[in-house]
Formats: sequence, structure tokens, C-alpha cells
Amino acid sequence: METRAKDLQSVLDWMALQDLAAEYGQAIDAGHDTGDWSRWINVFTPQVTADYTRFRPGEQPFTVAREQLVEFAKQSLRGFARVQHATATSVRIQFKGPTQAEVMAYAEVAHYFLLGGVQQEWTIIARYTHQVEKTAEGWRIRAVLLDPVHYRGNLVGLDLVQGRRLV
Repeated sequence: METRAKDLQSVLDWMALQDLAAEYGQAIDAGHDTGDWSRWINVFTPQVTADYTRFRPGEQPFTVAREQLVEFAKQSLRGFARVQHATATSVRIQFKGPTQAEVMAYAEVAHYFLLGGVQQEWTIIARYTHQVEKTAEGWRIRAVLLDPVHYRGNLVGLDLVQGRRLV
């Protein structure tokens, strides 16, 4: 009976981690669209390490309170009218113990903006690698690494996310 309960817990944890990978993207989209970032804050542990250096050259990974990560997201997305994360349903999960795991998921993230009154799109195909831990509130991300695989569309979008502004 104990083995069966442990197997059930493994399945429940696996399902929760699949949901967490999808929630990361959907919650940032909702925060950007509505200004309510509470869903996105909730995917993280109280302190989170973010590594976006592979598409933001010259920057370093940083560790902040999860509420501070919202400010980084707001600044990165301020040039876009809308953002849409489409996270792959095939998520790789490697358990490193009962309360630690690594979750890797691919995402296609479309960013929409206006240029000269014409809607533009810049899309990044990326691999997210999350270091996660099981807390009293459930599974949460304690570290995130964004690894770009491919860009397409109007590359002005890459300039915008890297902090450059249109005149």
C-alpha cells in the first residue's frame, strides 16, 4: 500500500509540474494584459534566480524577491501591446529528490507591437529550464534559465526586449 501511495504522489507531482511550466507563461501574459501580476508572483519561491543572459548580452543572472522580478518583466515587455506564451505540452521533468526537480519546457513566445501604425510581430522560440522546489504552497520555481533557440519576425522586437526604445 505504501508503494502505491508513493506512486500516486509521483504522478500528482508530475502533473503539478506540468501545470507550473504552463502557468509561468500564461501568468506573465495575464500580468502584462491586466496589470495584475499576482499569478506570476505565485509561480516563484520567495527568492528567485533569473538568468536571461543568453538573449540579453552583457547582463548577469540575478537573485531577487519574487515581487521584484515583476518589475524586470514590466520593463522588458513595456514596448509590446500583447505577449503570448505557448508552452509545449512535452515537458521534461527530472526529480532530484522528493522536494526538488528540474523542469525543461519549450515555448513559442509571440510579442506584438506597433511600428509606424502597423502591427508587428517578433517571436522567440526558447527552452526554459526551471529549478523547482516543493513548498508548503506547492511546487514553485526557484531559478529560471531562458535559452533562445530561434527568433523570427521583426527583429525590432529583440531590441525592445533588450531595453532599447523606438524614437
